[in-house]
Amino acid sequence: MSEEARRIEETVEAWAQVRLQALAAQAGEVASQFYVRAARERASRARSEWGRLGVRVRPLRSARAAPGAFAIEWFTRRWVNQAGAQTFTSYIRRGTGDRYPRSALAGVAQPWELAIAEELEGRFGQIRRMARSVSRVRMACRQHAKLERTLDGCPREGGV
Repeated sequence: MSEEARRIEETVEAWAQVRLQALAAQAGEVASQFYVRAARERASRARSEWGRLGVRVRPLRSARAAPGAFAIEWFTRRWVNQAGAQTFTSYIRRGTGDRYPRSALAGVAQPWELAIAEELEGRFGQIRRMARSVSRVRMACRQHAKLERTLDGCPREGGV
């Protein structure tokens, strides 16, 4: 592979990591908006109407995850004792699209939580779509670099 192709591959990889970090930061800001708005709603409601919905942006750390990859996940919390000292988290399945379907959130959220979540999920869907696009560019660049390395190792036709 030529030096120029290697530099391009490194540049694309660096760009992808920076872009994914920026998208993860945006997702974190949107998640923070959920908690701020939910706290405001809880302050004006009885404890029985507080709701259990939450959202989290977390880095993917599996062996197969690309550097900078992250997940945006909705979940519910369940408190097991009166003091609320111990909580259990259950993640909500997103399905195959970029957005959580309304039905997935409606089954576990209070109506006021659902309204906030639906509004923010539109932005989360855009962020997920952008992150997938960045990952596809990165993957295409890697596949091209692999192809160039393969071709560099093969003798050329016609002795040229």
